[in-house]
Amino acid sequence: MNKEAISKQLISILKNGEKSLEDVKLGIEIEHLVVQQKDYTSVTYYETFGIETILKKLEMKGYQGKYEGDYLVGLSKESMDITLEPGGQLEFSTRPCIHLSHIKEVYEKFLADVLPIMEEHEQYLLCVGYHPQTKIKDIPFNPKKRYQYMSRYLQKTGKYALNMMKGTASVQVAIDYVSEADFIKKFRVASFLTPLLYLITDNAPIFEGEIYGKYSVRSLIWENTDPDRSGIIKGSLDKNFSYRDYVEYLLHSNPICILEDGILKPSGNHPLYEIYKDQEELSKEEMEHLYTMVFPDVRGKNYIEIRMADSMPKDLSMAYLAMIKGLFYHGENLDKLYKISLEYNDEKIKALKEAVIQKGFEAPFQGEDLGRFGERVIKMAEEGLIKEERSMIKPLHDLILNRKTYGQQIKEKYQKDGVKGLFDLQVTKEVNEG
Repeated sequence: MNKEAISKQLISILKNGEKSLEDVKLGIEIEHLVVQQKDYTSVTYYETFGIETILKKLEMKGYQGKYEGDYLVGLSKESMDITLEPGGQLEFSTRPCIHLSHIKEVYEKFLADVLPIMEEHEQYLLCVGYHPQTKIKDIPFNPKKRYQYMSRYLQKTGKYALNMMKGTASVQVAIDYVSEADFIKKFRVASFLTPLLYLITDNAPIFEGEIYGKYSVRSLIWENTDPDRSGIIKGSLDKNFSYRDYVEYLLHSNPICILEDGILKPSGNHPLYEIYKDQEELSKEEMEHLYTMVFPDVRGKNYIEIRMADSMPKDLSMAYLAMIKGLFYHGENLDKLYKISLEYNDEKIKALKEAVIQKGFEAPFQGEDLGRFGERVIKMAEEGLIKEERSMIKPLHDLILNRKTYGQQIKEKYQKDGVKGLFDLQVTKEVNEG
């Protein structure tokens, strides 16, 4: 295939993602770190009562296992999937749904299944953006081949690539689009909001064993992972960043590893369009894999993935999901933000991200500060939700009004109480009380 033929096939993935207005949904992925109760150190995949043991005990509760060779690496049950990130982070994800109450209910069902296992093992399930105790060199990769190939490649491309893979945990929200024009608008608005979303979800108080004195270490890590596949996509704040533009970005990226007859193999040091020049056609499975081998702040698939948020406790994760729904699924709100975004390009947003790391809510924005803009945005989101869902957004609303991230609150507790100050990062108390 020539480059144009490959492009057309890849565009079909985005085109096939279009939904009718009546069928738009959203989904959430919440990553968790598993740690020992006694000292908050990492629980690895391979150890006695490690991640694999947790998965096997969930399998016994009716989850369907997904294996790679002899290793159990994922689960599915009803409306949810459980997968593993490189350092053994447990990722929960829902099937797409429009009702926030249903998504919350599914998440609580997972927690009700997994938390008794945590208690039996004397472990905690943490919702935090970066590992608070164990250093990256001491966390082994889980056995998935994909991550072995990624680690070999990425450790050459960025200072914090392995920190990203093994140390971070996130909340990611997937939203639908109804047309290419809707894709362009939503992708641009999500890219424009990147600095604000990094800030208000900042929940990584400790970095490599030391209190992190700035904001959003997640943003710093991604900027130092791989400039060719992370951060803001070059051109994504152009007025007409289309399906073809996104695919052009894919075509010139190195996919790290490719699928051949269902088997993952390293791709060598070649851009995507060169790798497939002698192949007649790409399978749907191959194309879907290629879409997952770039990691920008906003990622296109057959939906739009908003990827900036640190992992947060349940109430904040649900508030964040509600905020995204209230902004992106409310036409007037989306149009307002789109209009504001037209004043910004990639470089301005990148500069604002850097200002957020240093100054947080006081980062300058449109003649005031980003905190003031955040107040307006959260109010817009509230008004964009149906009455029954507005209360879900309150924890995030309060955080923005108080100008103090959850990560800052945990830092203060950690400075006062040491490792015991990390207690509020785990979910057991919330679920038992909820």
